[in-house]
This record gives sequence, structure tokens and C-alpha cells, in this order.
Amino acid sequence: MRVIVGKIPAILGLGLLVLSGLSFAQTSADQKVADDLFAKSDWSNAAQAYSGVTAKEPNNALAWQNLGESYLQLKKYDQAVAAFTQASQLKFRPLVNKANIARVLAEQGEKARSLGVLKEIAATGQGSRVRSYILGSTEFSKLNDDPEYKQLLEAIRPCQTPEYRQFDFWVGDWEVRDPANNVVGANLVTREQDSCLIIEHWTASTGGQTGTSFNYYDVRDKKWHQLYLDNSGNAGAFPAMAGELKDNKMVLLSDPAASPVYRWTWYVMSPGHVKQMAELSNDGQKTWQTFWDSVYVAKSGGGSGK
Repeated sequence: MRVIVGKIPAILGLGLLVLSGLSFAQTSADQKVADDLFAKSDWSNAAQAYSGVTAKEPNNALAWQNLGESYLQLKKYDQAVAAFTQASQLKFRPLVNKANIARVLAEQGEKARSLGVLKEIAATGQGSRVRSYILGSTEFSKLNDDPEYKQLLEAIRPCQTPEYRQFDFWVGDWEVRDPANNVVGANLVTREQDSCLIIEHWTASTGGQTGTSFNYYDVRDKKWHQLYLDNSGNAGAFPAMAGELKDNKMVLLSDPAASPVYRWTWYVMSPGHVKQMAELSNDGQKTWQTFWDSVYVAKSGGGSGK
């Protein structure tokens, strides 16, 4: 939960991940015609139009991708693989276009080759980015009962690396107590979105305040982030925070350029008991004042604190 203290400073087209040609700064008249045919699923004429575009613009990766899709729908498998390969080599959505190649091979009945391409995707360590695309591609339905395919899908499940599990000790159904052991509220903390998101559901014992925070690990900056909103209607009341696990303590801070700076800390005290405390600094983090101190106590069978 979060409390307000001090001054608070005021975040598939066609089901195939195909971009419109209009997303480019300049789109040729020929591509506009091709895009229109593509949008209408006029695959034969779209393939002819995109062939003309790629002949004139060999580096037009989007045209190559859409040409590949047109050929796939026309069951011209070799041409589809060649077009998707060209788009991938131009570094246009390389994982998506590798998945597209695997789609073609699966549709063609080339199970071993299709699985081989999917293994290449998994080996990049980035497979989670296209997992939903793979799951949504009907061509792979032929592989649904294949044990190796199931293993590959599991291998590219998102948010499974250790960093995403660092805050799991807070997940649970908790009674929240102050230093005098008075119950001040309850907090249900859950893992959601395929364990990519931790959400808290805070309710004060007075019944006057409820709040929800969204907590997630971001691979871009390798930090944990929290966004908290309550029932006050003031979306700017609680500054966003970011931080990391240090010495088995999750430490999140608000913007260090603002004043005051807020620092929230969580750590396991003992099984079934998690400490949560909050501090603020008005002097550039030289000194800190504690304004929230609590212990989370697991309800029967409802919290881990591990």
C-alpha cells in the first residue's frame, strides 16, 4: 500500500502482425495499391502487386513480408519461404518472419523443418516476444499434440527467468500490522499476466482507503517498477517508483530529481512475515524519515514470505 506524505510531484492488424504501408514516411503508389489488395485478402492480385513493388524496391522489407503472406495464402510455399526469408534478412521483424517461415513449413507438412526453425527462435532467448503470434497462427494447429512443439512453447513462455521471480516473496494473502501489532489493513498480492505482473489489492482496516499497485520487471533497464493508484481520484498522488533487489531487499525509489524522494523497502523477516516500510528524504537522500512501518503476516495458507 502507499500513503501520501509531504509534497507529491504531479504511463494485430489482420491477426498477422502486418503493418500498413502508410506507416512509412513515403509510400509508393504501387505499394498503396498492393496494400489495398492485401487488406481485401485478394491474395492473387496482392502477390502480383507486391512482386512488382519488390522488383522496384528490393529493400522494401514490408513488401517482402506481405508478399510472403500472400504466397502462403495461395499455397505457393517455396515462394512464401523465399519472401519471408528476404524480409528477415532485411532485419524487418526477424523473429516474426522466422515464425512465418515455420508457419509455411507446418502448413506444408514439413513438421521436422518447422520445429527446427522454432528451435532457432527459442535459441535467441527472445522467443517470448513472438509466443502469442505463434499460438495465434492456425498453421501450427497441426503440431498441437506434438510433445516437442509443446516443449518449445513452454521454453519460450515469457517472464520465467529468475529476475521476474525476485518479488515473488510478496505474493500472498496478507494481514498488515503496525509496529504495535495493530491490524491496519489487508493486502492480496497476486501474480497475473502469465506471471509478468504482480498486482497488490490493498484495503485499509478503516474501510476508507483502497489501492492497487502494478509491479513489473522491465528488461530494458533491468529494474523493477511500481505504479500505485488508490480510490482518492488523484492519479498524481503517488509517484512512480523503480529499483531493484539489493541484499534480499526490494528497494524502490521515486524520481531522485524531485523532492521529496520516496523509498519503499520490502524484505522477508521470517517465513510468513514480510516487512514493508517507507521513508522520505527532503535533502537529496542524505537523511531519511520513516513514515510507514508495517509487517505483512500471512493469512492461513495465504502468503509465502519465502
